[in-house]
Amino acid sequence: MMYTVTSSADAPTFEEYAGMAWPSLYRYAYLLAANHADAEDIAQQTLMKAYRSWSRIKDSDSPMAYLRRMLTNTYLSQRRPKGRRLELLTDAPPEPGHAPVGGPRNGWRCGRT
Repeated sequence: MMYTVTSSADAPTFEEYAGMAWPSLYRYAYLLAANHADAEDIAQQTLMKAYRSWSRIKDSDSPMAYLRRMLTNTYLSQRRPKGRRLELLTDAPPEPGHAPVGGPRNGWRCGRT
């Protein structure tokens, strides 16, 4: 759905635009996520982000392109691994104030935080 704005006075409110854009955003999110629940979550998160920056989005040449890019970025950020850190695996707990010595070849392994 395309919506062109001729002037700022003609611009729809966020609520109006969100109602018009929802079906398209949801379909696009479903194509990415391949899951109805995830697609709905991604589309809702996108609209929450859009609400916060609506003053900038409503004045853009193509608000739908802006929203689709936000949706894509939201999807990709959810798919990214949360982070990794190295852990030293030992039988005994570490001594207080003692930093472990070593590296990947000395008993370290990569684990999720």
